[in-house]
Amino acid sequence: MSFFKKRPSVSEGAAGGGDSSMFGITLVQFKELMELRGNEFVKKLNSSDYNGVQGILEKLKVDRNTGLHSNNQQDLEQRRTAYGKNIIPQEPQSFLSFLTSPRYVPHHMLLVILLIYPFVLIDLSFSKSSKQKGESSKDEPILVVVFETAFSESRLKREFRRAQDEFDNQRVSVVRDNRIQEIPTKELVVGDLCVIKSGDYLPADGLVVEGSDLKVDESCITGEADLEKKNENDNAVLFSGTQVIEGNGRMVVVAVGCHTQAGVIIDLLRNTKN
Repeated sequence: MSFFKKRPSVSEGAAGGGDSSMFGITLVQFKELMELRGNEFVKKLNSSDYNGVQGILEKLKVDRNTGLHSNNQQDLEQRRTAYGKNIIPQEPQSFLSFLTSPRYVPHHMLLVILLIYPFVLIDLSFSKSSKQKGESSKDEPILVVVFETAFSESRLKREFRRAQDEFDNQRVSVVRDNRIQEIPTKELVVGDLCVIKSGDYLPADGLVVEGSDLKVDESCITGEADLEKKNENDNAVLFSGTQVIEGNGRMVVVAVGCHTQAGVIIDLLRNTKN
């Protein structure tokens, strides 16, 4: 039964790691850079391997003013092949977690009724049959398991599709073709220039290209409660899932999907749980 199959790694289906020869930097190099913190990050970013934020822009072949070109689909696909898609596959939760999740509290009673009612009918049917034949049925437990598994899998699949649709429908402001436009978050690629402002949750990992009084809440990634001041020179790194609290600016995307620091954390948690 597929409900009990091994759950896939978060990176399956969105891995990237393909040919990056047309760019001056590999997926592995980006990973090594983004794993660093504080002065180590600043030192590495400004080393001859990367040559600062401007060096990253040049390696990714993107102009800080014009951005990427929407009509160059070949270039966009090459970036997805080299660095991955901006998707973090969600694993279906266990049936017990599904029932106990606060999100579904209003539906619990209906679920319980829907689950128990067929069992009652089955029990009554087999009880009657057993009395007539003078023996119990060995098939009853099998029917119960089959029904419960089929019902739970169907419901979980619908919930998974709904959650994925919500993510797919989110949009992000980027600079492409020398103008600001909105695209679906899942279409974001490494090298895109994101326009960020107060209140935004960052859709990918990136580096500040320009900013005005940028302050970001990174507690979900670093555990630090204090806001981080961001600028191109001293503290340029930005993480997916963190929130811009003050200011505005632009960032160049350097990691998407399962290769973001948030994606790495999710993968580690899933592997630990499994």
